[in-house]
Amino acid sequence: MWEDRTMTVDAPDTEHFSWGRVWELFGAHRGTVLLVLGLVVATSILGVVNPLLIQRMFDDALFPEGGPDIRLLVILTTVMVVVTGLTAGLGVIQTKATNDLGQGVLRELRDRVYSHLQSLSLSFYAATRTGELQSRISNDVGGVQTAVTTTLSSILSNLVSVAAALVAMFILSWQLTLLSLASVPFFIIATRWVGRRRRALTGETQRAVAEMNVITQ
Repeated sequence: MWEDRTMTVDAPDTEHFSWGRVWELFGAHRGTVLLVLGLVVATSILGVVNPLLIQRMFDDALFPEGGPDIRLLVILTTVMVVVTGLTAGLGVIQTKATNDLGQGVLRELRDRVYSHLQSLSLSFYAATRTGELQSRISNDVGGVQTAVTTTLSSILSNLVSVAAALVAMFILSWQLTLLSLASVPFFIIATRWVGRRRRALTGETQRAVAEMNVITQ
């Protein structure tokens, strides 16, 4: 009986996901979004600077034909230290900006959910268990913050890092780069399989949490 009365809550429509709604949520935070994007690009580019400097250090400073160049070695080492410190500092700013963005989106989404709940009829509340509503408001909506602060920033960072790393790899050795890229399709297939499995497990977890909330009422 309970199963029939809670289908609209237990089975969210995941087949008609709308990216338009996602962009709409981020629309009020364009400044923070641009800041995060800029920081992601900057930290990703800085991440491939040191490997190039290390190549220069070995080829031109430590083992050149005329003997070690101590002056160049000191310069390259100093630049590497500065790049490392700058990357760490930008990483701290990026973490704060990403968290601020996640909290802002989360607040707006919860306000929308609350306003929507206020517009529903009494028959909906009579047919829906309180624990399931609490699960939607706290757990499901709260997952947006994790997606924004962790998943989204990681995706952007990884995309930029891959692009920058490919450029650096081609500069160092285009032959080894092509050999490395040959294994990419296998990782894509494995990632897609794991992603589908994790999505199914996440849905099961959300339903289990909703059931626990109902039991504790």
